[in-house]
Amino acid sequence: MLSYAEFCTIGSAMILTSTTFLMGVFFACQPYDFHLLFDPKATQEHFDLALKHYQVLSTTPMPIIYLLGFVVAIGVLGNTIRIYKPNPELSMFEYASLGLFVLAVCVFITNIKTGIECSVTGNWGEVSQNQGLAVIASSNIILIVMLFGVILLQIGLWYTNNDYQKRLNQFYEEERKEEAVKSKKKQEEFSKLSKKQQKKAMKGEGAKKQD
Repeated sequence: MLSYAEFCTIGSAMILTSTTFLMGVFFACQPYDFHLLFDPKATQEHFDLALKHYQVLSTTPMPIIYLLGFVVAIGVLGNTIRIYKPNPELSMFEYASLGLFVLAVCVFITNIKTGIECSVTGNWGEVSQNQGLAVIASSNIILIVMLFGVILLQIGLWYTNNDYQKRLNQFYEEERKEEAVKSKKKQEEFSKLSKKQQKKAMKGEGAKKQD
């Protein structure tokens, strides 16, 4: 039977696997998004290419969408494992990791998914087509930053727990050394006593143990 600490290790692996996979999916849009947000020389052609890109994404086969949903579920499950019995001193970081992951999913549903649908229907509401495409691009950036924040939190939690375990092991090691020194000192003092004094000391130790 696995211990909770071992389950937490599995949970961290699930979080990192899911998060990095999703980051890769949305990072693939950056060749289009970069020009829309950061290139001062961007032309209408760049916006048209981005529009075609998101129109193609709207035709993504359902098995691929189901796979993405499965990857998201892995990340949520991994975070849930971590917050089941969080370290009281680090619980805020555990909840922040789950919060960022869920917020990233919300950004996808409310902004990116809606924007992709608008790229097909052409109904951009109160904004122009180019402004709508820029919103999708900025949402992709926000989502990637959130997922990167999840990774940073997981790295920070791993480092903190690892450092705590090292200090705890060091503390126990120092205690063992102190006990060994005390025991050795007692043995040396005992060996210096006469046989009569040794018997008396042994009787005294036996009486203490009975008490």
